Amino acid sequence: MANEGWKRNESLLRVFAYGSVVSTYILIVIGGYVTTSNSGLGCGESWPLCKGAVLPSLNNPEVVIELAHRLFNSVVGAFILGLAIVAWTKYRTESNIVILSTTSLVALVAQVLLGMVTVTTSLNPVVSDAHLALASAILAILVANAITVRNLTLRPAGVR
Repeated sequence: MANEGWKRNESLLRVFAYGSVVSTYILIVIGGYVTTSNSGLGCGESWPLCKGAVLPSLNNPEVVIELAHRLFNSVVGAFILGLAIVAWTKYRTESNIVILSTTSLVALVAQVLLGMVTVTTSLNPVVSDAHLALASAILAILVANAITVRNLTLRPAGVR
């Protein structure tokens, strides 16, 4: 019976670890499209609101593109927060998973704030580059964590 709980926790850990990687990659791709389509100020310089509203008019493609980037961040946030919670509550003894999960959560908070600064400084190139660099670093942390999770879940049952 105890083994069943472990397997359920492993499945949840894998879902959050792998989901974090995939969703972060998708968010980076969306962010690239925001940049190449010149939609970075589609919501204006207001943040977290878009054009001063929670739900702005969607009659402008730049607004839709920028808003999609902002909203998809909540998907990434849910995966990374879930990953950290599972690591803290069910895998406290797996220090690498706890450290990488916590680091990815802290880095995501910094990334959201950097995204705010990117918008409120009219897409300052230095800030925009830092935003992309941090996104890449977060993805690398999440990939390292997913590999660590995979290695953990592949261990023989008695080696936990």
